[in-house]
Amino acid sequence: MHRVQWLFCGVVVALGMVCGAAAVMADSNLTSGQAIFMNQPPDVLPEVQAQQVLVSVPYHGFDGAVHQGQVVIHKALAEDVAAAFAVMFTHRFPLDSVLPIAHPTILAKGPYGLSSETNNTSGYVWRPVVGAQQLSMHALGLAVDINPHLNPYIKGKLILPPGATYAPAAPGTLTPESPVVQAFKRLGWTWGGDWNKAEKVDYMHFQKIPPGWEDWVRQHRD
Repeated sequence: MHRVQWLFCGVVVALGMVCGAAAVMADSNLTSGQAIFMNQPPDVLPEVQAQQVLVSVPYHGFDGAVHQGQVVIHKALAEDVAAAFAVMFTHRFPLDSVLPIAHPTILAKGPYGLSSETNNTSGYVWRPVVGAQQLSMHALGLAVDINPHLNPYIKGKLILPPGATYAPAAPGTLTPESPVVQAFKRLGWTWGGDWNKAEKVDYMHFQKIPPGWEDWVRQHRD
């Protein structure tokens, strides 16, 4: 069995579901090649793409249905992502969509899928840090954003995505007490909601440098 499908089946079996059951709505069935290599910006680095994998994950949508989404992430973080999504599923933490940036639905929103109009949960995205030229942790597949419209990036008067609001009691919102935040932290991830709020805060954002990959990250971000 392909490793990506194994990760998905491992999650649903652990949660008492039947892998491949008709009750799961498959929102994305891209191949790894499509999700990682197609419709990418011209300056993307092939050696970075080569480190990415595609992980299929089950999740509860805001419609109450069970969906299958897909996340592109660095290969060293694939099992972390599967574990974190298992926690989201167990706690029925709702997600709007979980689609790779190369998915046609996301690409239709803007060039290379870069758009503020989607409330999409995703990992790998080839782009720089907001307001800078340095590569984002997303560009290396080392970060995940969750429900951006409910968990915005805030720096002074700048709020991204535009029009997003942070209401801690709203379903799908991340807070310090959230089981999702706690799960990522147990796995060694940093949450943007813990950043210095006087400077900036990024409630949607989780990131992690896998052990042994520090030099690789510095090579591509310094």
